[in-house]
Amino acid sequence: MVDKEMLAAISDLLDQKLEEKLEEKLEEKLEEKLEEKLEKKFEEKLNPIYVRLDRLEKKTEELSDELRYVKVVQLENNIIPRLNTIEACFMDAADRWIKRSDQIDTMQTDVDNLKITVEKHSGLLQKKTRRRRSGGKKEFLLFPGE
Repeated sequence: MVDKEMLAAISDLLDQKLEEKLEEKLEEKLEEKLEEKLEKKFEEKLNPIYVRLDRLEKKTEELSDELRYVKVVQLENNIIPRLNTIEACFMDAADRWIKRSDQIDTMQTDVDNLKITVEKHSGLLQKKTRRRRSGGKKEFLLFPGE
């Protein structure tokens, strides 16, 4: 009977070990299956999002190209001609200023000469006026026929 008890005990131990191993294997298989199913579901849910994202990226690139084109067209048709007009006006004004600067220098020289002449004539007129008042013999006529 001891042999039967021992065999029963060994059988129980083997059953227990087998049950543990089966449980582990079953858990692994379940996890694998669950992971596969989750991954599949996840892909099914994300696939439309990826498709939409791809479309959005394509549209963004197209819009970027169109915007770049619009900027170039604006530059060529609007901004550059205006800049050319401004440049032409500025160059015309600069040329006039350069030409006028010589004329201004000449006018300044003329004004300086006029100042000197007026100072000399004022001095002469003052002398003449003093001599007339003092009854001086010499009379200086600045303008003949006076």
